[in-house]
Amino acid sequence: MPVFSGGRRIPAHPVRPSFRDPRFALLLVGQSVGWVCSWAASLVLWGFAAYHFGADPAGISLTALCWSGPPVVLTAFTGGLTDRFGPRTMLIIGYTCSAGTSLGMSVSGSLTSLDIMALACGAARSLCSPASSALPTRIVESDDLLAANSLLGVTASIGQVAGPLAASVLMATAGFRIAFTADAIMYLVGALVLIPLPVLPLPEEPRNAGAMVTRRPAYGLSWFRTATAGAVAVAREPRLRAIALARMGVGFTSGAFLVIEPLYTRHVLHQPSSQFARFEAAIGIGAVVTGLLLPVIRRRAPGIRSPMWLLTAGAVSCGLAAALFTGTPWVLVAYLGAFVWGVCGTVFYAVAATTLQRLAPVGKLGRVSGVISTAESTTESLSMPAAGALVAVVGLQPGALILAAVAVAAGAVCLLR
Repeated sequence: MPVFSGGRRIPAHPVRPSFRDPRFALLLVGQSVGWVCSWAASLVLWGFAAYHFGADPAGISLTALCWSGPPVVLTAFTGGLTDRFGPRTMLIIGYTCSAGTSLGMSVSGSLTSLDIMALACGAARSLCSPASSALPTRIVESDDLLAANSLLGVTASIGQVAGPLAASVLMATAGFRIAFTADAIMYLVGALVLIPLPVLPLPEEPRNAGAMVTRRPAYGLSWFRTATAGAVAVAREPRLRAIALARMGVGFTSGAFLVIEPLYTRHVLHQPSSQFARFEAAIGIGAVVTGLLLPVIRRRAPGIRSPMWLLTAGAVSCGLAAALFTGTPWVLVAYLGAFVWGVCGTVFYAVAATTLQRLAPVGKLGRVSGVISTAESTTESLSMPAAGALVAVVGLQPGALILAAVAVAAGAVCLLR
């Protein structure tokens, strides 16, 4: 069965989520490069603002806001573009635009121009989030979604580890402007590997030639109505609401612990800042190992269908792992908690993504993903000042346990939906 891609027909053979399938292996390379670029660009950006332009804390905060704000605001809207043009196309456009903005940042002559390009880069990245969520449904069969999401989740962990390392090496050896240029080249590599990827048709397309006719009016709606289409879909489906609630709860706990973890390492464990970095490495190792093993477990237990109880268990276990991490005065136990947190987080997000992809209405996955991502990002942003205020009132460890309980509560509430 063929599909159209850029004016030529490509056989729609499903991709197998395995390193043995060169198409999926190439996709993993492209997604890893994309995540590395995102992390590297953010660090080079802040370093450029601080060291080259001498920005004060307020100036750096504004630059960071220009970088991180657009995805929070625009993702609910850009999901409609994913539904209209397809996830592969939007990822290619998003990566290409990100490459252009990285080149623009490399030639910035003032902090103001740097902030403008950071704003443009944030807008470009907002194209990628819904597209990344929707892509697995268009390249693999339904039974392979959990394995695909698990392996693609590994690329995010790789980016979190390799991105800062790449940024530090480039800034130390080549300077800021060359680092931005290298970042642009990596974005283009990420776009190029997506071009030969075959894309399956939507489930309705083979059965009903007029399916697109029924969906076309939605594409002519205003930006606001495009966003609300995703919100309405979430509001009407209790299980989609449960996914949104669980992701917001886990996101709140994760965001809050960005404040808690360094304070806990210093004031409870009495360890240097390097210990905090090692805890982050333990989380990353747990995430990568689990992401690689989950497809194997899925093949040996084919009855697993990502039920809602597994989503609940994932959210609850994330909260319990966070409590184990910061609820002890012993470093070894904290290491165990960090590793388990990485394991639980990988399982949770793979299950949440798979369940969302199966439940979202056909032709609306991009918009639904965009709305949930916006809610999750907003919650995560609000969690950081909330964590600081809570710690100031009740203390560090009690505050950490309360914040960990948010993920547990969100998972428990999912059982009632």
